[in-house]
Amino acid sequence: MKSIFLFAALCFTQLLFAQAPNANFTISDEDLILCEGDCIYVTNNSTGSDLTYLWSFQGATPATYVGQNPGPICFPLTSGSTPYAITLVATNPQGVTSTLTQFVTVNQTPTMNLTLSDTTAGAYVVINDTTIDMYQNAYLYAEGTPAGGNLYWYPSGVVSDSILGCAPCTAGDSLTVNPFYTTNYVATYTLNGCSVSDTVLVTVNFATQVLIELPNSFSPNGDGENDFFRVLTNVDKDHNFTNNANNGFEEGGAIAEMDMRIFNRYGQMVFRTTNPHEGWDGTFKGKPLNPATYTYILNFRTIDGRSGDRTGNVTLFR
Repeated sequence: MKSIFLFAALCFTQLLFAQAPNANFTISDEDLILCEGDCIYVTNNSTGSDLTYLWSFQGATPATYVGQNPGPICFPLTSGSTPYAITLVATNPQGVTSTLTQFVTVNQTPTMNLTLSDTTAGAYVVINDTTIDMYQNAYLYAEGTPAGGNLYWYPSGVVSDSILGCAPCTAGDSLTVNPFYTTNYVATYTLNGCSVSDTVLVTVNFATQVLIELPNSFSPNGDGENDFFRVLTNVDKDHNFTNNANNGFEEGGAIAEMDMRIFNRYGQMVFRTTNPHEGWDGTFKGKPLNPATYTYILNFRTIDGRSGDRTGNVTLFR
């Protein structure tokens, strides 16, 4: 009888440990470093049969969860880099438990102050926004807190156009801009992997100042002057079709879309382009045309959304 009892106890013990749980989980943020306000997901990888689960999330929302996989766990504002414990207790039907705790660090998100001025005469005077004329400057200043982070400017709001302001930043950084059209300027400050961004709007008197013009003659003789008939805008201030420091912008920069067609006196179309940077060299099907007067039709849309058209004549000289 004693042997039977010992055998039964041994079987029960083996069954108990054969089904013992092993608590395990992974965290969606692999480096376990977060910024305040971030949310993470945990994936339950525990092993064992018929397990129940109790989660606890220190300093997070929710604070606890009962079930296999909780939803997003979000961490609050913090006064500094703080480790928070994430604990999973897995329990089998026999009451055997297994516990695993992992820690995530929640870093404080920095702050940044981005300001704008429309003058450098005297002190830097902060204004909410500004309106400037084409080719005038606006002045931006950004400062992140606490010090020691990296500051980047995004003059067009596009990441690929980033400009390093300071790294590490012991003080703020300034940027002078002269946008051709109304533009949002973005500055980003990053410290301990946490970033904050701010935006200012510089409005440009664009609609009343952009000129769309076409010359009334050209001479495609290869001398480097007036060899092409093309659309002129006051983006190219010296009208020499070179993108240099004096112009500041590409030719055709005021035009977002266009369709220009040129016809001879018989109504035959001898040239067409939709490229604002392309001009007519006075040829048709690769052969030079004779000196004459030709008719053009231009439809366009400028980068501020205005549409327009031009019709007229151009004289080709040899």
